Amino acid sequence: MFVILRRKLLKSWLMVLGWGLGLGGLGYLLLDIYGSIFQRSVDLQSFIDAFPEEFLAFFGDTNSFLTMEGFLGLEFFSYMPVILGILVVSSASSLISKQEENGSLELIAAQPISRSEIFWGKVFALIISVFLILLMTWAGMFLAASRAENLDLSALELINPFISLFAILLVFLGFALFLAMILQSGGSAGLLAGFLLIASYFITSLTRLDEDLAPFNRFSPMKYYQGGDAIKALDVEYLLILLGISVVFFVLAWLFFAKRDFRFGGSGGIRLNLFKKAK
Repeated sequence: MFVILRRKLLKSWLMVLGWGLGLGGLGYLLLDIYGSIFQRSVDLQSFIDAFPEEFLAFFGDTNSFLTMEGFLGLEFFSYMPVILGILVVSSASSLISKQEENGSLELIAAQPISRSEIFWGKVFALIISVFLILLMTWAGMFLAASRAENLDLSALELINPFISLFAILLVFLGFALFLAMILQSGGSAGLLAGFLLIASYFITSLTRLDEDLAPFNRFSPMKYYQGGDAIKALDVEYLLILLGISVVFFVLAWLFFAKRDFRFGGSGGIRLNLFKKAK
């Protein structure tokens, strides 16, 4: 398993470095903006009041936009589950299915290595890659916070929203991986998982405007994502819910991968692959 994990990490270093440095630079810039503008009593309340209430409500509590957690929530953490979620979904849906469909996975499985080692080696490599991207992003933000004289933000306070972000990304990583195990192609799994990711984001956001959507929002993973509000306090119950959902998807994906036959490219379509057993 560790051989596969190491090889997968070595292949992913450029993606991790690119996303980590890019988001870390963005985080540094955002906190630098907050420190240089918001903390100098620039009157932005009149600017915010110019927007329609419905538009502002889509992003959360309008009274907190000028606070640290409100600013980071609006400018970064509100949309990051979608941005990184698309990356995670596309990576997870092709994590195993890409090699499976081109036939190279069967050659790997012919070696003295179990299916479980193949599965968990690749999965842990992707999880570590996501973790490293978030770690580099946090480092960029914390560097800006530590250099600013007028920002009172500890490392623990800043890491809380990243923990919540990591948890929601694990949910969609596991979900996309599970779909890739039961659908006939990785492309179909990525498309469906991406659609449900966007749908969950909009359902949770629109629930702030229309309470009639609350029954649907109960089943939306985004409901349990805290974003910038986690700077004040991390809701452990919401965090455990997200982690629990992700574990269920990981285990289901592993069970299906361990028991079904390998598939090959060209089989296409969106057909459930539930009842095929490995020979």
